[in-house]
Amino acid sequence: MNGARLFFPAAWPLDSFAVLDAMRPLYQAGAKKITRYPLKHLRYWFMRHLLEQKAAKLGRPLSVLEVGVDRGQMLAFMGGPARKAALIERWDAIDVAPAHEMLARVGYDDVRTMNVDAGADPHLERRYDVMIFLHLLEHLHAPEQCLARFQQYLPRGGTMIGGSPTMPRLVADAGYEQRLARRARPFGHVSVLSPERIDSFAEQAGLRVAFMSGAFFMRRQGSRLENSRLWLRANLAFGGLFPSLGSEIYFALERAE
Repeated sequence: MNGARLFFPAAWPLDSFAVLDAMRPLYQAGAKKITRYPLKHLRYWFMRHLLEQKAAKLGRPLSVLEVGVDRGQMLAFMGGPARKAALIERWDAIDVAPAHEMLARVGYDDVRTMNVDAGADPHLERRYDVMIFLHLLEHLHAPEQCLARFQQYLPRGGTMIGGSPTMPRLVADAGYEQRLARRARPFGHVSVLSPERIDSFAEQAGLRVAFMSGAFFMRRQGSRLENSRLWLRANLAFGGLFPSLGSEIYFALERAE
């Protein structure tokens, strides 16, 4: 990654974690320990901040497409119907096996069934201000080709945001990915996105890296440490300074206006 760029989300507000109280009955049922700042949910926290920043930049609500939606946790983390209305004009979703009824209850406008790893054009009916690829790309055999197919539906000034597990490029070579794919279960991890790999795709696709950061150096799920803002901010600071060592990487790739 270009050493001149430094992204430092450790100072971003943490208030949005309060929405977890509303999410827990749906998405954390059966959890033995509930914490205030679970690092596992940083994925939604990063995306929410990037969406809020994009809406502020455009000065209007966004049209959003989420590719790989799972159970709708991302939209649920946006803060409920009132917050959604202020930020979002439309939020559509694509998944290989979507739970349509659950996603409709969460608030998705349209949900399509699609295997984005199959290589076909998605044939979208509209363009979107923001496309979300959150913990999806590591499950695809050709993540760059998937992003390229969706990029044609990104308007000028539009942004692709997402995140995935990461590691340094020297470790995540082609041989490592081949071994990873051989061991992977169905829908398991078969690709690794290093910061350099994201940079390379952005350069080839004519996109600008508007944001890139790692997330944490140590995740102690369910530990009392996850009740500490200081613990969370320390992890975020490490991820901002050392993206490839930050366990997970989050990014925003913007098309020129």
